[in-house]
Amino acid sequence: LYDMKRLLTLAVMSVVAVLCCMKASAGNFGIIGGVNFFSTSIKEINADTKTQWHAGITYKLDLPAGFQFQPALLYNVKGAKIGDKMVNTDLSVGYAELLASVQWGLDLIAFRPFVDVSPFIGYATNGTGGLKGLWKEVGNRFEWGVGVGGGIDIWRFQIAARYNWNFGRIMDATLDQLKEVSVEGLRSANFNGVTLSLAYFF
Repeated sequence: LYDMKRLLTLAVMSVVAVLCCMKASAGNFGIIGGVNFFSTSIKEINADTKTQWHAGITYKLDLPAGFQFQPALLYNVKGAKIGDKMVNTDLSVGYAELLASVQWGLDLIAFRPFVDVSPFIGYATNGTGGLKGLWKEVGNRFEWGVGVGGGIDIWRFQIAARYNWNFGRIMDATLDQLKEVSVEGLRSANFNGVTLSLAYFF
């Protein structure tokens, strides 16, 4: 666990250093934000989509052959509505997240459509909702996964949509702990869903 924390810290610090040292040329640095539509991979009980949000900074680097590399530092809130006959509650978790989008697209002068693959890692800073107390005790702080999607660049604006698979568990609780609140499925669950983003580059 300590090694994972150290690795995440070094990764975030490295990206920040690179972003700060790069020349702030027009159209490269940007701000990004949008909405999330996430649920969980729980099969035992109903898990409905919960709408949340994300926001942060990004940088776009042109590469040969139509490729671009676009890292982003985000605050990303993910959550789900969880319920069955015994419990009806929700859980949202806010992550400090590092996303690294690799894009390929066609420059059509007026606009640029693209597809992308976006691996990400994150560290949970807080949890809210009906399961906040349980999450504070046994929540898994680390997440990692990948998003796949596409978008379009128009002038200094970028619109993107991705489906995100998260491979980090929400809880590190034992089965007995989760049975107490009738959400045993959270032991192996994670947040998966769609993000819609809008970025503006200066």
